[in-house]
Amino acid sequence: MADNDIGPDAQKLRHRVILPRSRRARWLLVAFVLLLAAGCWPVIVLFNRSVVVAGLPLMALWSYVIVFASVALMALANRLLAGDNDASQSGHYQASEEPRKP
Repeated sequence: MADNDIGPDAQKLRHRVILPRSRRARWLLVAFVLLLAAGCWPVIVLFNRSVVVAGLPLMALWSYVIVFASVALMALANRLLAGDNDASQSGHYQASEEPRKP
């Protein structure tokens, strides 16, 4: 089906990747991707050992580190990016072409 066969309303709903605009947002994206990579299988293999640290198996401790690092990164991102083109102040969604209606 070609784009011109789906109608004018559906053509407005094109999916696209929204890239970060500021340097801080780019660094936070890199940190988030690295955090995701830290939870993937090739890295997990390094921590899958029969070692107990502070009463926890190393694998469980690594899982806690990933979860708490995710929470910390999201909190940091919310704090650092609070003033970067805030959608609530401009009345416009970042991923939308149309203004927000109250």
